[in-house]
Amino acid sequence: MPSILCLVMYWPGLLAWFQQDDFVWLNMPNQAHGWDGLLRTLFLPNPSQGSWRPLSERVLFLAFGPIFGADALPYRIWVFLTQFANLALAASITTRLTRSRAAGFLAAVLWAANSKLAVAMSWTSAYNQILCGFFLLLALHFFLRYRETGARRDYLLTWAVFLAGFLAMESNVIFPLLAATYALLCARKQFRSTLPFFAASALYGILHLLLAPNHAPEYMLHIDGTMPATLWTYWRRTFQPNLIFFWHSFRFWSAVELAAASVALLAFTVWQARQRRWLALVFLAWYLIALLPVIALRDHIMDYYLTLPAMCLAMLAALALTCAWRARLPWKALGVVLAAGFLVQSLPGGRREANWYRRRSQAQEAIVMGVAQAHELHPGKTILLDGVDDDLFGQLICDRPFLFLKILDVYLTPGSQNRIAPHPEWGGVSNFIFPADATERGLEHDQIVVYRVGPGPLRNITHQFVVPAGLPGAPAPLSLDLADPLAAGFLGPEWYGRESGFRWMPRTASLRMAAPPAGRKLYVTAICPAAQLLKRPLEMTLTVDGVRLPPVEFTKGGVETTFPFVLPQGAPASGGDLHITVEVSRTVRVGGDQRDLGLAVVRFEIK
Repeated sequence: MPSILCLVMYWPGLLAWFQQDDFVWLNMPNQAHGWDGLLRTLFLPNPSQGSWRPLSERVLFLAFGPIFGADALPYRIWVFLTQFANLALAASITTRLTRSRAAGFLAAVLWAANSKLAVAMSWTSAYNQILCGFFLLLALHFFLRYRETGARRDYLLTWAVFLAGFLAMESNVIFPLLAATYALLCARKQFRSTLPFFAASALYGILHLLLAPNHAPEYMLHIDGTMPATLWTYWRRTFQPNLIFFWHSFRFWSAVELAAASVALLAFTVWQARQRRWLALVFLAWYLIALLPVIALRDHIMDYYLTLPAMCLAMLAALALTCAWRARLPWKALGVVLAAGFLVQSLPGGRREANWYRRRSQAQEAIVMGVAQAHELHPGKTILLDGVDDDLFGQLICDRPFLFLKILDVYLTPGSQNRIAPHPEWGGVSNFIFPADATERGLEHDQIVVYRVGPGPLRNITHQFVVPAGLPGAPAPLSLDLADPLAAGFLGPEWYGRESGFRWMPRTASLRMAAPPAGRKLYVTAICPAAQLLKRPLEMTLTVDGVRLPPVEFTKGGVETTFPFVLPQGAPASGGDLHITVEVSRTVRVGGDQRDLGLAVVRFEIK
């Protein structure tokens, strides 16, 4: 029944498409080339968040991506099935602790009904919250069974699930506190058996700080006087739905329900403790423990962080309701009124929030799949999107959602920066906008198509689009990826068209780059065709601002080779341009290709 309630309540989330961070993970199968690439993709930490969650993010997308592609439904089904298992475990654990099947049933129902599950049940990237809950609940299940049986097998199973939980989410470190709190208050003989878990969590915490440091400002820890305010915010949000999805007059009744439920649960916990019944205090402590990993994230207060704490509070509420039902009529009435008040606001609130995520995902699906269709209609052309505002940029474009479909050449039209905030956290908006001068050349040579983003499908406005006047051209870069269409504006006319990952050059070719600060070197990465090396090595020479640099030799064919070059003294100071000429000692024709080919150049980089 709790699973049916969860399915009915969050049905829109089951039908939601991908959104936001999902696109970063969807692109991972394209990066996992060979065993080395697979291991790097699985185990390298996420530098933007300082997180390392192979099971809940990487394994899910790596396993499902190659099979299901852009079909989100299998991902969503898997998320729901995991949550169904969580509800069954929560009911089982509560039943075992309270010795009441009614309490177990109510705990699962109240957890499923809490609107704070809406995000995790509608957004695939929030699966880490649900999977972490699965490992914590399963570890608690085996630990409680060990308490009853004393069997070594159950203790080892607890260890196995506990350690596996670290692969789901770093919040798994709280398990020793959950187990120890219960043992200390309700099963003193098992307390010593919880101490080794602390050593494992401490070791994981140290390794996590060393190997997955956090560099994002919003994820910085603030262990200071702001923590009580953050705790209160989470406590309030646990009871209240997201009021964005409700009419304004509802906020008064929501505040009344918050105050009444808070007083009732805290008073019940104190009353139970005075009678030396510690289980209510255990559940309340579990709620606070579940918040410990996020309570110091002052600048990143999110509703989905309440997925696990809401479970603990549901257990406490279930215990309180069953005790009230066994008491006199006034207590029964109070319990029914409070539970009904919570459900009346939470059930529609969760449904509306899940609907919002579904609608947002469908709007993003229309854009992404519209670009995919445009890519099929205009193969080889660069696609520019017009009409993207700041909200759409932050919710979709910044995550480069087209890469997982292997569509690389998608940018925003010049002038889009006037509608979008700077966003330095994503490296600035300029990296997403096609330069004005390159846009004019591309339109003139029929190399660019422009689509307008708006309600409904994308609209082709290529013939109506005019580049806004007065926009500056793109400055010369310190790094040129020659497979990038943006590189064309900095290359001389000698270069051949871009191919998959490189451009061919004839015997001599030129380019322009930004002059760096003193002390940096120029690195050239290229592939020498094996046919060039049949008789002797191939010599490559660079000339920088008229100064000829010492030549280098290619001795291996068919592989990427990088050569460093010391820039000449007297080159333009930082802020000017370097004019570079690349020359090879001979050319060759490969197969039926009638072009005179020198090197397949991958990139130029100054660092």
